Amino acid sequence: MLKRVKVLRFLRNEVVLITGGSSGIGKELALEAARRGAIVVVTSRNQEKLDQVARQCLLLSGRPAFAYVMDATSPDQIDEVLDKIQHQVGGIDVLVNSAGLGEFSPAAGQSYKTMKTMTDVNLLALMYISRCVARRMMDQGYGAIINMGSACGKIPTPNSAAYSATKAGVIQFDNVLRMEVADYGVQVLTVNPGPVSTPFFTKADANGNYRSHLPKWLFIAPDELARRVWNNVGYKTREINVPGYVAYLGWAYQVIPGLGDWAIKKFFDFQQNKNEL
Repeated sequence: MLKRVKVLRFLRNEVVLITGGSSGIGKELALEAARRGAIVVVTSRNQEKLDQVARQCLLLSGRPAFAYVMDATSPDQIDEVLDKIQHQVGGIDVLVNSAGLGEFSPAAGQSYKTMKTMTDVNLLALMYISRCVARRMMDQGYGAIINMGSACGKIPTPNSAAYSATKAGVIQFDNVLRMEVADYGVQVLTVNPGPVSTPFFTKADANGNYRSHLPKWLFIAPDELARRVWNNVGYKTREINVPGYVAYLGWAYQVIPGLGDWAIKKFFDFQQNKNEL
C-alpha cells in the first residue's frame, strides 16, 4: 500500500476534494493543499464562500480550482456532485471529509432534531461520501481518505454527548474502513484535534460555557493543523492527535474511567443545574 500512496506526499497536480471547504478547518486545508500545488475541489452549501476559496486556491497553486454546492446530507446530491467531479475534473486522489457541526449543551435537554442533524452531517454523510470515493480509489489503485474526528471522540467532556458520539463513530468507522481498503493502496487517516481557533465555537457554544473552561493556549491554529495533516498524507500514519496529549488521555480514560470522570468534571467545574434542562 505504502508504495502506491507515496505519490500523494507532494500533492502536486493531485485532485483533492474537501467537503466543508468554505470555512474553518476545511478552508485552511484547501489553501494549504493549493500551496503545495494540488488541484483543489471544495464543496459546501454556500456558493459565494466556495467561490472565494476556489479563487484563493487558484492564485496559490496556479492550477484550476473548483467549487460545487453540495448538501452533505443528501445522497442524491453527493452522487451528482461526485459524477460531475469525475467528468469535469478527473479522478479524486485525496478526499477530506471536513464538513461538520456541533451543539454543546446537556444531552437531556437536546432535541431529537439537533441530535439527528449532528449525526447526519458528522457521521452518516462522512460514511457515505467515504464509501462512494473509496470505491473509485480502489479501482484506480491508490488514494487517501482523510476524515475529521475529534479529541471529543476519545475524551468525554460535559455538554458534548451527542457530538462526541458522532466523532467516536468516525474513529471506529475509519478503523474498519482502513482494513478494508489497505490492500487496494488507499490510506485512511483520522484527524482528532482538540479545540481549534475557528468560527465553530460561535455556533456550537453560543453561551460560551464550554469555551470559558478552556485556556487560550489549548487552542490550535487551523493553518498549523492543516500543515500537520498534509505532512502525513502518503505515509503509514493512521491517526493525527493534536495536541499530543489527546492519545495519552484517551488511553488513560479507558484504563481508569472512574478517575477520568472525576478529573474531567473537576476541570470543567461541572455541576449540572436542572434549570438548564
